[in-house]
Amino acid sequence: MRFAILTFELERKELKVGTKMLVKRARELGHRVTVIREHELQIRFGGEGPSVLYKGKPLPEFDAIIVRPGIREDPSVHAALLRQLELEGLLVINGYLGVHRAKNKIRTLQLLDHFGLPVPKTVVIFSATELESAIADFSFPLILKTAYGSGGTGVFIAESKRSLKPFLQYLTHAGGNPNTPVKIQEYIKEAKGKDLRVFVVGKEVVAAMERTAKQGEFRANVHQGGSAAHADITEEEKRLCIEATRRLGLNIAGVDMLRRKSGPVIIEVNSYPGLGGISQATGVDVAGAVVRYAERKVNKRRLKAQEAKGKEMEHNSNASEA
Repeated sequence: MRFAILTFELERKELKVGTKMLVKRARELGHRVTVIREHELQIRFGGEGPSVLYKGKPLPEFDAIIVRPGIREDPSVHAALLRQLELEGLLVINGYLGVHRAKNKIRTLQLLDHFGLPVPKTVVIFSATELESAIADFSFPLILKTAYGSGGTGVFIAESKRSLKPFLQYLTHAGGNPNTPVKIQEYIKEAKGKDLRVFVVGKEVVAAMERTAKQGEFRANVHQGGSAAHADITEEEKRLCIEATRRLGLNIAGVDMLRRKSGPVIIEVNSYPGLGGISQATGVDVAGAVVRYAERKVNKRRLKAQEAKGKEMEHNSNASEA
């Protein structure tokens, strides 16, 4: 099979570890792989010929495009590229809808909460003037998060009301926009600086690790210096992670959870989950699981095309006999 791995601005110069792992594993499994960077593509409208160009030429034929959407801003424009690829009839993993939902952390929470999946108590505000009423039924410390971000970026902790306001004023004016939304979220002390990262591929949990924040840090992300080890998770935790992935429309996801006495809560669903840390912590061939999933999707797509072609030929044959 011929695969493309589409990367975004974070990988403009040097490929990330996870992307290198995917390329290596796909080639080991006998596939041809091309790494495409977002800045090498064009979208064209209103003319004849292909609507997506790669390095100024028609995009080569690929069986599937595996997306590494390292987007740290409003995903709308970047995700539109994925939609254009889908409109061209290409198999895109993860596709437009899932990436767009997962990259907007407020939309993620909205969907999870709507479908009854457990999330931390959260308030979204668009101005520091709403601070007093927003935190009325919270206790300190509090977690503040921007609408976009990954790897622990855009996440802050406020130990008191005095420290909360300057953070909030800064965040709601990010990029010069005074109405930038910010999430205020409960701090779950029971987690004791630990969280779970569960890697979901299709309808299967392929790996899970427990991350522990380094001393003096509240974020357990490996990118923030946290440590990681294999985690055994319950069937209920697996079910929640698979359901969250499905509800967001993702093929591949890293689901982050916190454990508390009343049960787990989902704090984030990532469409750009790292592969290196979880592979090392668990010993699982996560990159291989992603490539094999892409293989299955391609084969299923080919089978459907063959069945449709067979039905068309049978219809034409019956019509000619009549």
